[in-house]
Amino acid sequence: MNKLGFLVQNIQAVLFLESFAFRNKLAIAFKINEAVNQLFDGDPMMLDLPSEAPPEIPRIQLKDSKSSYSLNFSVNRIDFFYNEPAKPTKTFDSIKDEYLNYFFKINRLVKDDYHLGTPRLAMVIKALSEIDIGTNLFLYQDFLGRKEFFKDTYTLEIHALEKSTIQQFAINRWFRIKTARDPLEQDKGILVEIDINTQPEESREFGKQEIEEFCSCSIEFARNSFLNCFGISL
Repeated sequence: MNKLGFLVQNIQAVLFLESFAFRNKLAIAFKINEAVNQLFDGDPMMLDLPSEAPPEIPRIQLKDSKSSYSLNFSVNRIDFFYNEPAKPTKTFDSIKDEYLNYFFKINRLVKDDYHLGTPRLAMVIKALSEIDIGTNLFLYQDFLGRKEFFKDTYTLEIHALEKSTIQQFAINRWFRIKTARDPLEQDKGILVEIDINTQPEESREFGKQEIEEFCSCSIEFARNSFLNCFGISL
């Protein structure tokens, strides 16, 4: 049995918005930073784009001085990130509560102060584990039925989409497993991404409390997905 131990590389929570008009970006950035107790102490970036520019391009980008936490505010979405830019060192449990505390403050600002409609939600987690035998051999043996065609590949990726329901949320769950190579080109790491998002065809207005419930449900669903796939929780 290959012993795995996953460390967090990236967490991303997304509020999809109906639309937002940026009239005073500096004031908006100030209010966001005030809500999260001056978390974003790096240089902010604010873009003045023509109205025909793609709505998903961020108009406001905030980050902390370590580039661990960042936020992108676009016309149609807000993305809040936690990143480990180098080799991951933290477990999911060690960062989860702090991350959610910041995100919930952003969520309350969005709903209470700006009264923005949020028809869809998403939570994405990327985690990395070292694996002694090599990722490709592990995936070949455990997931691909030892088919000779896959035995000597340079990179392997497995993508699986599940449509499910967690409590009152109709979701898509993308589960992606891929080879992660170190600077010496050895495939001694396995990268797993789980993307849980509410289904576009089931879009509706999500309230402040529902958004927090979605995050909590998604985290538990992610833990169970790792456990069911690898025999070890996130």
